[in-house]
Amino acid sequence: MSIPLDPLTVSGSNVVSNMYTIGEFAAHGRVSVRMLRHYDAIGLLEPAHVDPQTGYRFYEPGQLGELLRIVELRDLGCSLEDAALVAGADDEEAAMRAALVRRRTELEASVAADSARIARIDARLSPFEGAPAMTGITYTRIPAVTVYAASGIAAEGGPEHVSPVVDRILPPLLEALESSGVDFREPGVFWYEPVDDSGALRVWVSWVAGDEPVENDAWEVVELPAIERAAVTDYRGDMPGIGQAWHDFMQAIVDDGSEMYGACREVYLEADGPQSEWLTQLQQAVR
Repeated sequence: MSIPLDPLTVSGSNVVSNMYTIGEFAAHGRVSVRMLRHYDAIGLLEPAHVDPQTGYRFYEPGQLGELLRIVELRDLGCSLEDAALVAGADDEEAAMRAALVRRRTELEASVAADSARIARIDARLSPFEGAPAMTGITYTRIPAVTVYAASGIAAEGGPEHVSPVVDRILPPLLEALESSGVDFREPGVFWYEPVDDSGALRVWVSWVAGDEPVENDAWEVVELPAIERAAVTDYRGDMPGIGQAWHDFMQAIVDDGSEMYGACREVYLEADGPQSEWLTQLQQAVR
């Protein structure tokens, strides 16, 4: 009958007498032995001693604090890169705080995105639960209009990509129009055009030009052509919700059997006060 040898005896040295075996260290740190080996392999937490004959790994009691910090960061969703930055920092407390602040910011953004998705799912479920589908779509002719416009490129469609472009190009346009003294009028008109096949969008913002449009380097004078037949609906609410409004609008057009073409437009009929009270008309050319 063979008797298993104690790793401390096998090592043949007093070097490891006050150390944890890898199994003990893993148990104290609430991680697996496999994970400790991985941390060793990537240089995040190396054992204090490796027996040259047996390959057994041993850890000093002082290393347990390092392991518990890694475990805490991982439990909070921080990356191993964050843990490495903290472990290698001259000021570990400041590095720990920075890692936690970064993670908190990521979680806040994730919660906000998930909350928006839940609201969209609720809206999408409404027709299945007896709520009426979108109504109020009309078909009409949109006359041509001349506008003072500025544009920018959004890498992709969707409010999360379009809104930063609008925030960047709209204030300078408004400031230039106001300081120049030209005649410009409400409502604001936005429209969107695909950029080749890249998936990017050219975002246009504008105000209606007065009777005598004036050229200026700060804007473009653009004549938006008439739309002989446009599907039109009104959306009252803030900008984060306009993406779902567009989706519902386009779905209603498809359900009506109409074919969409050309650039869609947003006309801001009421844009004073809180965004929740804004009234935006959605326009889409159809056949």
